Amino acid sequence: MKKLRLPIVALSVLALAVILSSCGSLNPLPTLAARDASALAGGGSVIYNTGAQEGIVVSGTGVASADPQVAQVIFGVELQGQNPDALVAEAAEKMEAAMAAATSFGIAEDKTRTTNYSLWIETVYNPETGRPTGEIIYHLSHQVQVTTDKIASVGEMISGIVNAGANAVSGVNFTVEDSGALVEQARAAALTDAKARAQHIADQLGVSLGKPILVTEGGGDYPVYVERAAVGMGGGGMAMDAAAPTVTAGSFSVSVNVQVVYEIR
Repeated sequence: MKKLRLPIVALSVLALAVILSSCGSLNPLPTLAARDASALAGGGSVIYNTGAQEGIVVSGTGVASADPQVAQVIFGVELQGQNPDALVAEAAEKMEAAMAAATSFGIAEDKTRTTNYSLWIETVYNPETGRPTGEIIYHLSHQVQVTTDKIASVGEMISGIVNAGANAVSGVNFTVEDSGALVEQARAAALTDAKARAQHIADQLGVSLGKPILVTEGGGDYPVYVERAAVGMGGGGMAMDAAAPTVTAGSFSVSVNVQVVYEIR
């Protein structure tokens, strides 16, 4: 049988065709959109068109702050014992009293929500043998979050709910009703900061700064927290006489970071 032999030239043409075909399947390089930076707001979105471009890449940061308008307080009861029915009843009684105390400070029903309710079993082990002793301890946790615009009375409210029966306060968060306006202020400041940095770089390099061709954004609002206020942490359900803690609202801040690519002219 005769072997089929292809001319060397033909093989070379065939190989070239394969290479060109493979290259043709590659996606083109992503290109930077020529858009106004102010129109490219959106959590980290990137806009592309055709044709790669070189430019000056800078980052900018903007921060906007405001006085808090509302406070969110998370509180509840943490109990343990050997009778789950008794724990459920005790927790319900204490939480009802604590919620009544919160209501007396003007907390509306629609400003209250349950954040956690759990009942779990702990098996007791002998520390010497590592074997179960047969004893079982039940743990119950019930927490709610209330929101109030009476920031000045938050400390008194915490004292009231603890004295009424709550024995856990896990967080106090100060925030604003709507952070949208602060986000816009922070974004504008971030874009201004980025442009100033880019202009400085262009001046140092002796080139002209062109229009922005790519913008990405990141960041968010950062509420002020007062973590685990020291007004009765721990379980056991014992009555407390808690003095009103000093709770400072501080300020509510929004931070926005942008990365901008400018054309070089």
